[in-house]
Amino acid sequence: MADDVFRRIDALIGLGLRLARSAPSGRIALARVALSIEPDWIPRPWGDQIAAELEAGLAESLSPIAFRDVERVLRDAWGGKPADELDALDPDPVAITPISQVHRGELDGEPVAVKVLRPGLAAAVRQDLALLESLMSPLGAAFPALDPAALMRELRERTLDELDLESEATAQRRFHRALRGHPFLVVPAPVTRLAHEHVLVSEWIDGAPLWRAPDPDLAAERLIAFGVGAMRAGIVHADLHPDDVLVLEDGRLAILDFGSTRTVEPDRVDAAALALEAFIADDAAAFGAATERLGALPAAHAGTALSVARNALGELSGSEPVRLDSAAVIAARDRALAMPAQLGELILAGSIDPRDLWPARGVAQLFGTIARVGAQRPWRELVRAALRNGWDGTLP
Repeated sequence: MADDVFRRIDALIGLGLRLARSAPSGRIALARVALSIEPDWIPRPWGDQIAAELEAGLAESLSPIAFRDVERVLRDAWGGKPADELDALDPDPVAITPISQVHRGELDGEPVAVKVLRPGLAAAVRQDLALLESLMSPLGAAFPALDPAALMRELRERTLDELDLESEATAQRRFHRALRGHPFLVVPAPVTRLAHEHVLVSEWIDGAPLWRAPDPDLAAERLIAFGVGAMRAGIVHADLHPDDVLVLEDGRLAILDFGSTRTVEPDRVDAAALALEAFIADDAAAFGAATERLGALPAAHAGTALSVARNALGELSGSEPVRLDSAAVIAARDRALAMPAQLGELILAGSIDPRDLWPARGVAQLFGTIARVGAQRPWRELVRAALRNGWDGTLP
């Protein structure tokens, strides 16, 4: 049975890669994945092929936007010359991503970050999203408990949200207002009067990217408080990246880029917290009740899920500090793959509610970001504290 399950997954991956190669938005998706993981994390036999596709997508998607095109986007957004709004705008970008480009500017004598969407991208992605329909049949075959149509609708909506910088400005403003005055978390204020579907202007913040954090352990702890704690505020950040997390001179953590967010319902956060407590207590009945409440897994399979999770995570799931880095991710992956029958059982029985797709992405991205940087902390206890107390969730 496990072999059949993995053959279905192999077919799904093959089709997904073919679609990604054929569409501009697919290559952008590959590029974004390439920026979020280490190639060595991808399990074989898919690893080499997927890594090559990711690298190709990244190479195609990081070409800079010509400054004349940046100015054109700003003129179209603001109905006049950029100089009518900004005191200055540096023609050299400070950041280039598959979706956008950021320039340093000056507004009312203060530095600002000016983010512009790649011209024509939103229209191209809207056309390409129709290709997702062809994934529904193989997705349903590989994961029979899923509702592919509902998941594709959610993916389409969230993807379009990411291509609307005015929507991003609204989300960023929500985070900024909620965290204003926080002792160790900072979000730059967006300039809402200049927000547009294709343009976002924000307060400029100087700091060292997470890659160069003076104390990566403390920075990672605070990032857990931000990423998991946000769920208690009713929202999730689904795309934390080391380049978008800055450590300020005073040690505070600044979070940039709020394109990938989603609201979260309190009852689902409560259920996730109950699942974690049941996992800690090794209580299969309580764990099964929580996963059933989330629509993730029938209670009858809770024992298998606990066994796979404990075996795969190893020391990472304990209460003591342990190092999370690429080696730890690979070791956890290999321990999970050493249980093919149990994995097959969970794949056949498991599902994900569409409302949880972006939160699940956010948690995976959060820990992937930390693993790429490398840090040592009691991860389970940090998540537990953040789920209980939100952005105030820290260890004594």
